[in-house]
Amino acid sequence: MALAKLYQASPNQALKEFVKELVSHENVQAALLLTKMEKEGSYSHILTKREEDIDASTPIAPVMPVQGARVLSKISKKGRLTKPVVAVLRPCEVRAARELSKINQVDLESFIIVSFQCPGAYSLKNYLQDKEGVEERFEKELSEFNLSNPRPLCQVCELFTGEVADFELQYVGLDKARIVARSEKAAHILEALGGAQEVEAEYQKIEELKKERAKAREDFKKQFSSQVDTPEKLLGVLSACINCHNCRSVCPICFCRECFFDSDALKVPSHLYLERASRKGGLRFLPDTLLFHLGRMNHMSLSCVSCGACEDACPNMVPVGRLFSLVSENTRAIFNYTPGINLDESSPFLEYKEEELQEFEVPYTEAR
Repeated sequence: MALAKLYQASPNQALKEFVKELVSHENVQAALLLTKMEKEGSYSHILTKREEDIDASTPIAPVMPVQGARVLSKISKKGRLTKPVVAVLRPCEVRAARELSKINQVDLESFIIVSFQCPGAYSLKNYLQDKEGVEERFEKELSEFNLSNPRPLCQVCELFTGEVADFELQYVGLDKARIVARSEKAAHILEALGGAQEVEAEYQKIEELKKERAKAREDFKKQFSSQVDTPEKLLGVLSACINCHNCRSVCPICFCRECFFDSDALKVPSHLYLERASRKGGLRFLPDTLLFHLGRMNHMSLSCVSCGACEDACPNMVPVGRLFSLVSENTRAIFNYTPGINLDESSPFLEYKEEELQEFEVPYTEAR
């Protein structure tokens, strides 16, 4: 059983009403949520306690302009807040924040995290091409949990509920939207707010949707795997990459102070470029494109939450998000690890075990 608070309202309106109740509590100092910046014509996270700002916000926006876990990291990695901030995040943002907490990049105690059943988001490109059309139909599509053309990874996301947040907005297939306490901390807060009631754990509509998404993901894996299953095909998929590194810049998991690909290690003297070009008969510029992507895969494939921010940020629409999601799933399967789900489970990337992965090794004597 779980405690819940009911709202006769649309998903966005229910979230706004609940956030206003939370920030009225003396132990909460502000709320972090998305709002449309009318002058710029896009969405940004705002940190506020003013009721009028919350009323004007769009907690569930049609796009994901910035991965919310990056915002939580910016606020809290230098130290815990004196009082918590209410943060409204998509499920993939919550999982990224929980994963970052394992490497001391986010302090979860600084936040009360509210999430929701997420239908996905539009790509930034599609949104910018038809802002008015997207805005006009999004609220209806949100309530029906059926976006007309969400980002590719959103279409095959199986972890679209807010189960790992403190609070989850549930509304799909229900007569009334309800805010459900998902943590002990949240249950205490909900009881203090009053009006809480118990709800049944079984949720048939969501289970059906999860099965549909699981099948869609299997179909995606088969189809996309066939596009990158040889070095030649992989290079073909990455051929449009211009080494802008936007994918790295927006990734919530990439947090190094200095990236190897910006370091002196890759700044070679001019004559070496000419020697490499002479030896190969020609040299593609910018060089090391494949090395960059393989390096990132090696660095963060165990922590990738398939949020799709990297693909959204690519100016040439390279399907880098789908590629990383596929590789990450295969890597995580080896360790039976899903990032951002279990806080008590350390990332395999952080653990050293003297005897590990022997089933994948070829002993040196046999290799010779």
